[in-house]
Amino acid sequence: MVGSPRYQIILLPVQGYWEWVQAVRDYAIHFHVSLTPKPENAVNFHYPDQAITVVDLPGAYPDHDPIEEWFAENSLQVPLDIIEVTNPLQLRTILADRISNNRRYGDADPSPASEIAAADFSLVWPTDYQSITQPFAANPDLYSRWGLPGHEGLDIRAPMNAFVYACADGEVYRVHNGTGGEPYGIHVRIRHRDGYKTIYAHLNQALVHSGQNVKAGDVIGLADSTGNSSGSHLHLTLKKEGATASGETNFPHDIIDPTPYLVKKTAERIAQFRYDETWSHDKALVGVVARQGGPMEDADWEVVRAARVEALKMTTNHTSEDITRARQIKRDMLIVVQLTADLSGGPVSAARFADIVDNHMWRSYSQGVRYFEVHDSPNLTAQGYGVTWQNGREFGQWFLEVVGLLRPQFPEAHFGWPALYPGSSISGIRFDDEAFLESAEGAVRHADWIGCRCYWCSEADLFSVDGGLSYQRYLDGWADKLLMITGFSNPSPGVGLHQKGSQYLQYFRHLQTEPGVGAAFAETISSAGGTINHVWRTEDGRPTPIVTAMASRLA
Repeated sequence: MVGSPRYQIILLPVQGYWEWVQAVRDYAIHFHVSLTPKPENAVNFHYPDQAITVVDLPGAYPDHDPIEEWFAENSLQVPLDIIEVTNPLQLRTILADRISNNRRYGDADPSPASEIAAADFSLVWPTDYQSITQPFAANPDLYSRWGLPGHEGLDIRAPMNAFVYACADGEVYRVHNGTGGEPYGIHVRIRHRDGYKTIYAHLNQALVHSGQNVKAGDVIGLADSTGNSSGSHLHLTLKKEGATASGETNFPHDIIDPTPYLVKKTAERIAQFRYDETWSHDKALVGVVARQGGPMEDADWEVVRAARVEALKMTTNHTSEDITRARQIKRDMLIVVQLTADLSGGPVSAARFADIVDNHMWRSYSQGVRYFEVHDSPNLTAQGYGVTWQNGREFGQWFLEVVGLLRPQFPEAHFGWPALYPGSSISGIRFDDEAFLESAEGAVRHADWIGCRCYWCSEADLFSVDGGLSYQRYLDGWADKLLMITGFSNPSPGVGLHQKGSQYLQYFRHLQTEPGVGAAFAETISSAGGTINHVWRTEDGRPTPIVTAMASRLA
């Protein structure tokens, strides 16, 4: 294997998942490894800079069996570290040996699931969105009506008017305007060397012309849903001259699978755009959420000073003195203000919300605050879901209207998409956060930055894509947006504050190596109700062990 992966994730069997988690706990903590029971999460985790350790035993992944073959088709050259075991105890023994010898992957480096076809030819990722929504050869029953053995390309996430890039150097040999019932709608075809051709379909607009020479990464069009399409995305088809006749593919017209040729954009490329264009800091700032249920007190400011906090998140109920005191402690303290209003009593229009927060926002803006999170947890019933909006799409429209009303008054403000409360739907309480986000993606694209929340309840979940690392789907989905984790914690009452402090320190250290994360705010510095079990100080003013842990990072 060339080089070493920057990240590692362990795929664990779904059956008895928590027993497997306990078996890998010490290893995961020692090597800072993430965990997941979902093969798709493992593939998308920091691609292409990760290795995947697969805990394999018969029947472990019934929907992806055999798992090695599934990875060979879907992992796009991700190195695999296969561990064949029969029970969690055996796995614990193997990993303990790796820890004692300080050998992350045992006696051999992980190797790719499959070799890239025609290694001297590759395709750069054609959009800014690093996810495949329909793989090659999928849905054979559907595509058989057109004489195809399955989906004849890749569908790649691309919201309307997102840039579409050429996958490789070549010459544009056709630009179709989408007329005449063309199934691909508006599309571009490029001829490359060695008999390869690519097709970029369902565009809103082609930005190149026939006969034009292009380089890999050149913008060639804007995405949309023209032709036979049910939603905005990019359809990519790859052809290789003679592939059908030679038996290289069972698809007609020389169509081959583009998957093994694709190279996703690296985190470094994405980070360079973020830090150069939208952010003045070169690593994630250490932040905390201001006092809950009341104004900041002297004891809170002592915690800010002792923990060497670099960023504070406040609500519109803060005072002017709060901003002054924050800047006295740290002159360049980042302050993010969450624009809030009571939406529990009935529908609140965007105009009414903007009117409510206007004066509060001006107080912050006049003191130099420029980052504002528009509302809080809009997928919760208590925050407007089911009354002011019914889904993510409707909230997105409301969000854009609010921003449109406020921006002329506050032209230098950066308006953030609010963090959703993570979790699946609960009737009368919460709308599934992933579904809410998906239906609102058009509005998210127009936000200046994105907020998200991350929670975990155990050491193993700290570096799990379903726990502390859940923010990564935002990095993958919105590569051109600054991300702030506007709330995170381990809320478990069964985990002590010493352990939480240690976890928070590990978490911040990890985030400061993570390109694209601007700041992270731990919940919460203190609580007027005194009931939160992850506060940074008690109500009698004593700092908790979390503060000591945070201060130690600069010792």
